[in-house]
Amino acid sequence: MSTANKLVELAEKAKEKGGVKLYKKNIEMVLSGLLITGNFWSIVDYADLPVPAAAGIVNTLLEEGYAFVDQNQDIRLTQKGYDLIKEYNIHPRKEYRCQACEGRGIPFYLDIELYRAFLQETKNRPKAIQDYDQGSVTPETTVSRVLFIDSRGDLQGKDIVVMGAEDDLTGLAIALSRKANSVTIIDIDKRSIDFDNEIFERLGIKNAKAFVWDLRKPLPEEMLGKFDVFITDPPETIAAFSAFIKRGISLLKDEGAVGYFGLTLRDSSIYRWREFQKILTGEIGVAITDIIQDFNNYITWDYHKETKAYELAPVKKDPEGIWYRSAWYRIEALPGFSRWNGVISDEDLYLDEEGSTT
Repeated sequence: MSTANKLVELAEKAKEKGGVKLYKKNIEMVLSGLLITGNFWSIVDYADLPVPAAAGIVNTLLEEGYAFVDQNQDIRLTQKGYDLIKEYNIHPRKEYRCQACEGRGIPFYLDIELYRAFLQETKNRPKAIQDYDQGSVTPETTVSRVLFIDSRGDLQGKDIVVMGAEDDLTGLAIALSRKANSVTIIDIDKRSIDFDNEIFERLGIKNAKAFVWDLRKPLPEEMLGKFDVFITDPPETIAAFSAFIKRGISLLKDEGAVGYFGLTLRDSSIYRWREFQKILTGEIGVAITDIIQDFNNYITWDYHKETKAYELAPVKKDPEGIWYRSAWYRIEALPGFSRWNGVISDEDLYLDEEGSTT
C-alpha cells in the first residue's frame, strides 16, 4: 500500500475512534506537530482540529506503533513514525506569527491607555464557570477586538450590543473606550452583569448598561432593529450557531449593520465551518467580510479537567500555554437579510460529536 493510501487508512481508523470526519491532511498536520511538541493540547492547536478528532488520530498512531507515550506523559514518535514522516516528506510545523500583534494584525498596545484601564478594572473579574459554557480570552485579545472593531468603522458613534459573551468582558472594554454611542450588554451570568454595572456607575459611564437575560428566550421587542453592531460567542452546534446569529441579526437596524463572533476549530470541524458559512451567506443573507484565524486566545479554564475534552485526551497532562483559539468573524447585513427571534431549545446547545470543551 502506498504511503498516501496509508495516511488515508489512518484517517479512516481515527474517524471511527473520534467520530469526526477526517482526511489524510489531518494526519499530516498531527505528525507535523509531533515533530515539535509532545504535549497533546499543543498538538490540537497546531493541527487545528476538534479535540475528539485529534484524540482519535493520536490514539490510532499509538495503536499502530507510530507513536508512544514517554515517562513525562508526552507523545513521541517511534522509529516507525519517523520512517512514515520521511517517506511522505512531512516537515515540522513552522510558526511565523508576529510576536507584536500575536497574528491579529492589530497590536493591543496601540491604545495603551485602554489596555491599562482594562487591566486595572478587571483585576477581580468573575472566573469562567462550566455552567454557562464560559471561557475567557486574554486581556490582549479583548482590547485587540475593540481596536479591530474601531478600525472597521464599527465603534465610534455606534449603538453596540454584546449578547451572551460577556465572560470576555468585551462590552466593558468597549464602554471603557468611550467611543461608542451606546453599549448594551445582555448575559445570563449575573456575576458579569453586576461586575460591569458597578464599574459603569463608579466611572460615570452613562451610555452603557448591562442586564441579565437568558438568550434561549426571545429578546425584548423594544430591542429589535435598534443596533449598528452585535457581538456574540455562539455555541458551535449547527442549530445553536444558527439561532444565536439570527438572534443577533434581529437586533440590527438595517443593511450595512454588522456582527462579530468567534468560531473555533477546537469544537467544530472544517466541514461544520462550511455549513456555518452556508447558513450565513444563504439562509440569513449576510456577507462574510473578515475571518482572522486564531485571533482569540483563551486562558485555560479552571474546570478543564471536568470537560469531555480532558476525558478524551490520550494522556492526562495539562496544557502548556495557550492551546484554545478561535477565529474572529465579521459579517455585514445586505438588503433582504432575514430576522428571527424565536425560542432556542436546550437540545440545540452545547455538545455533540465535535464539541468537548464545556
